[in-house]
Parts: sequence; C-alpha cells; structure tokens
Amino acid sequence: MKEHLVALIISLAFTLFSLYIHVMPSSNSMINLKTSNLSEEKPFISNDYLTVAITYHKEHPAFAKRPLTTYLVEKLSNYSSLNLGTSFTVINFFFLFLCGMVIYYCSILIGNNKIEAQWSIALFYLNFSVLFAFFPPIYSYDEPLYYFLIFLSLISLLHGRWILYVLFFSLGLITRESGLILLPSFAILSLSYQKPASFYLKRLFFLSVPIIIYAAFLYIFISKNNIEEASKQDFLDRFSHFFGNFRDLKFTVESIASFILAIGLQSYLLYCYASRKLLSTTEKRYITAFILALIINTLVVILTTQARETRLFALPLVFLSPLLGKYLIREYKFIRNKLLRAPKNELLRSLLLLAVLISLSLIITNSFYFQTIGSPAENLFDEYIAVAASLFFSHFVFRFVLKPNDAVAVMD
Repeated sequence: MKEHLVALIISLAFTLFSLYIHVMPSSNSMINLKTSNLSEEKPFISNDYLTVAITYHKEHPAFAKRPLTTYLVEKLSNYSSLNLGTSFTVINFFFLFLCGMVIYYCSILIGNNKIEAQWSIALFYLNFSVLFAFFPPIYSYDEPLYYFLIFLSLISLLHGRWILYVLFFSLGLITRESGLILLPSFAILSLSYQKPASFYLKRLFFLSVPIIIYAAFLYIFISKNNIEEASKQDFLDRFSHFFGNFRDLKFTVESIASFILAIGLQSYLLYCYASRKLLSTTEKRYITAFILALIINTLVVILTTQARETRLFALPLVFLSPLLGKYLIREYKFIRNKLLRAPKNELLRSLLLLAVLISLSLIITNSFYFQTIGSPAENLFDEYIAVAASLFFSHFVFRFVLKPNDAVAVMD
C-alpha cells in the first residue's frame, strides 16, 4: 500500500511540475498563451486562445473526428463554473496524472519491482513530449486521454480481458486513430507460439474488433456531419507534409531533432541494457513490439504529418516506458561499479573528455537547433537539451570509455 501511495505522489508531483512549467510567467504555452490579438495581459490560463483551439478542433475535419477530449472539456465546463480554457487544462492534466498510475501498474504487471516501476513513472513524465506537452510546436490536445486509454488497452490485453481491451482500444482509436499503428505490436505481445489455430483466430478476432467499431464510428460521424469531401481532401493533403518537413535546412534540422528528442535517450538506454544480453524473454517481446511500432510510426509521421510536433514520434514508447525504470537502475549500478574500480588518472582523463564533449554539444546545439515556431525565450527547450546532452555524454564516457583496473562484475 505504501509503494502505491509513493507512485501516486510521484505522478502528482510530476504532473504539477509540468503544469507549473506551462503557466510560469516566462512561458508562452497553449495554456497561458499571450498574443497581442487575443489579450492585453498575460493570462494564467488563456481561455481566449484555448476556446479558439477547441473550436478549431470541432470544425477542422482532421480533428473533428476525434471528439472525446473536446466532449469531456465541454461537459466539464457546462456542469461547473469553469470556462473552456480552465476545463481544458483540468481535463488534460488530470489524465496526464492518471497516465503515471497506469504506467506503474503496467510495469508491475510485466514483472518489475515497485522501485523500478516508480522510476518508470518519473522517466515517462521527463519525456520531452510529455514535460512540454502543450508548448509550440508540440501542440498536444488529445494525448493525455489517448495514452491513458492505450495503456489501459495494453493492461487489458496482458490480463486477457478481451471485452475491456475492445472497449478501451476502441475509445483510444476514436480519441486518435494513430492507435492503429500499434496493432501489429499488440499482436506480437498477445500471440504465443506453439498454440492451436483456434487460439490464434480467437485472439486475432478480438484484436481486430476495435477496427470494425472505429470504422463504423467514422462512417456514421462523417456522414452525419457531412464532411466526406473535406475528409478526403484532408487525407490527400497529408502527403504534402513530407516535403514540408524537409523544405529547407531549418525544417530539416527541426524534424531530425524532433525525432531524437522524442525517443533518443530512451532508445540509447535500451541499447545499453540490451548490449549486456540481460533481456528476458518477456522483455524481448516488448522490445520487438517497440521496434516494429517505431518503424511504422516513424514512416507515418515523416510522410503524413508535421514532424516538428515531437509528440507524434513518441507513440512507440508505449511498449518501452514500463521497462525504462528497471534499465535505468541497472545501468546506474553498472556504472557505479566501474567508477569504484577506476584508477584516478583514468577517471581524470574521462572527466576531461566529458567536459569537452558537453561543451561541444552545447555549442553545436545553440548553433544549429532551430524552432520554426515558438521562441527559446518562452520555453525551457534549450535547458532541457543541455541537461539531456550532459546526461548522455556522462553515461557514454563512464559506460564505454572509462577503463577500470580489472573486469567489472555485472551488478543487477
């Protein structure tokens, strides 16, 4: 019970920390956006801007068919004294808080201990696209509810609760249709080897039911709202995004940086842990699911969306997030053991190399990283990148460059 309370406190603390980043006076996020056109003073919560955003999501065909977040926001506003902007903030950060709890449960379900699961929560909230979810150019809208439903779908699938899986994943697809990308990975996790054909057919049927439900919803919604032509045009227009993502040097750098910021550190941590050949059979299935989703999702994002919206690249982390706490702890123990065995002169050389690498990375980042929308003065992106680069090079130097006196025993 105590460990569950700790998980709840961690989730709440990181949610409030993220909220503070979005509303602090120096920030200019979706939550507190200040523009000369909408308001004279900088608001704590920008009801003017968020009302415009909600209206836009109701009218644009690409977003209108994702009605659940908007529905919840409007219902909360109608049944309370809250305006739309405050309702939007409450709904999204409430579901962001719940995401931490379901990641904790999912991590325990996979087989991690409570400390590892708690670290998985922290690493989820420290993802670039989560910590800065509502800053330009990330522009989250449905993501907190979406990830909550996707993690519930994954938990239901692992428990074999197929009715709940169909319910949660169907709602997840209605929230954001990109969940379809996860289906091949769900199949990897749910289909076992050396089973009779009836076993595979039953599971494939249940895995596919949400597609049928979503297709029926989409047909009814588009027909009822008479947006057939607009939806077709939106679909065709999406394929122009590929050229937009790489139209010039600025957009190219931003697109590549967006991909790295979304999954770079997580993938690196996975590589370091997997290179020691410690992956269990269960972990190998999750990693296979992650890699498959990563390939499919990356192609879809680059070809059909604006790659600068970092959150779009992060979807495959659904399969990796519950494991990352364990990997972080194991890597920390491994490096700590190396540091204890390293001679002072070798440690000094490594520290000098680390200082050079961090300095070069900061110079290169400040020289070449661009935001095509938003300003570094109005967010903490540069500070985040500086900390991330420092952590990456610290780990890299002590993990791969530092040479201890003797062989290092693996500490698990």
